[in-house]
Amino acid sequence: MAAVLEVKNLCKTYIVNKGQNNVLRNIDLTLHEGDFVSVMGPSGSGKSTLLYTASGMDRLTAGEVLFDGQSLSQLSEKGMAELRLHKMGFIFQQMHMLSNLSIYDNIILSGYQALKNRQETRSRSDVNLYADKLMKQLGIIETAGHDITEVSGGQLQRACICRALINEPKMLFADEPTGALNSKAAKEVMEELCRINREGTTIMIVTHDVKVAAQTDKVLYMVDGNIQGELRLGSYSEDQRLRERERKLNEWLMGMGW
Repeated sequence: MAAVLEVKNLCKTYIVNKGQNNVLRNIDLTLHEGDFVSVMGPSGSGKSTLLYTASGMDRLTAGEVLFDGQSLSQLSEKGMAELRLHKMGFIFQQMHMLSNLSIYDNIILSGYQALKNRQETRSRSDVNLYADKLMKQLGIIETAGHDITEVSGGQLQRACICRALINEPKMLFADEPTGALNSKAAKEVMEELCRINREGTTIMIVTHDVKVAAQTDKVLYMVDGNIQGELRLGSYSEDQRLRERERKLNEWLMGMGW
């Protein structure tokens, strides 16, 4: 499998009150096509910073990040924005959607923005059809014309997944995507992420939830800006017993000091 994301000796430092805060320290990480990786660790360990820096949303201090063979540090702000628009999808705990647009219009917006690229071969009609397909797959087509305040948290997060997928990205970056959801909605969202991954999309997810991480192929554990260990669980399918994977992960996390 080809590498989608290569992180080499990555460091991220913030200057706080004239002092250095080294949030990421010499991170090495490679994700290949079809990988599903979760990142766990205590609060302040650098999990979200790793996700934001690896996706180019935050600039690195030192090291290198290659996405689909391109060095992020070599890209201009415009080039980085284009890369994120066309090849990356983002899902967050706080579901940032435009309140003046319907659910459907929020989903198609970045699809329309992508059409400005001269190499884009789709039309607005193609984007609309794909949005319809995604919403049907995620079971929210009936919410298309609703305002974002007129749907449940689970429906809104599934709409965010549709929005993240509208430009058929090579990789999804998800930061606590189930953190604000009840258990039923969280289960539905994870079912969709697992399905999307089985169809070939690479996913990196930051989570505190063992039940969520147990459904990923590999778990990374971070402490003080370093990856302290990794647990390979293998691909998860719904006919497996999730509790056994959770038990294995829990035992490993306890050994890591969770």
